[in-house]
Amino acid sequence: MKTGRGPKAATSATSIKQAERRAEVLRLRLDGLTLAQIGDRLGIRADSVHDIITRALRSMTKEPAEELLSLELARLDSLYAEAMNAVRAFTPVLHNGKVVQIPVIDSNGQTIKDPGTGQPLTCIAQDRQPVLAGIACAVRLLERRAKLLGLDAPVRTQAQLTVIDDEPETDLSQLSLEELDQLHKLMQKAARPALPTPKENT
Repeated sequence: MKTGRGPKAATSATSIKQAERRAEVLRLRLDGLTLAQIGDRLGIRADSVHDIITRALRSMTKEPAEELLSLELARLDSLYAEAMNAVRAFTPVLHNGKVVQIPVIDSNGQTIKDPGTGQPLTCIAQDRQPVLAGIACAVRLLERRAKLLGLDAPVRTQAQLTVIDDEPETDLSQLSLEELDQLHKLMQKAARPALPTPKENT
């Protein structure tokens, strides 16, 4: 079943007529005609004229915003690729204009020696500063990209507290009159603040 959507839908006869009507409505509105006057001229109701103008203005403001967002994301992607190139690149350590050589270490931390000469094997030392700088730059770019896409919206969490009382409830109806009287006195005593004990004269 055809839905009328897709690339051809935008260039269909119906879409073209709707676009022409939107353009005519906007032109008449800019000429100073009221919604009712525009409706009478085009044979539609005033509230339909209002809806056409509203949708047209939304489209006019939405399309540039989406285009700007796509452009900004493309720039961030390009900068991110450059940052990752810096991370993957090998930069040697230089000292007094010379490349620094360091011993080759095995997994046990021991220096590997050349079996033929017995001399320690060496390799070029890598400067880690460009790598760390590239990583920091890539992280900032990812944070900026997430912010543009709204991925950093705060997540609301709700904590639920469940109190479990393992002790069975006391059935007060089973207490005797004497026990109820004692319970009443204890509750009254707990409700009153303790009075200070008077000091004896010495």
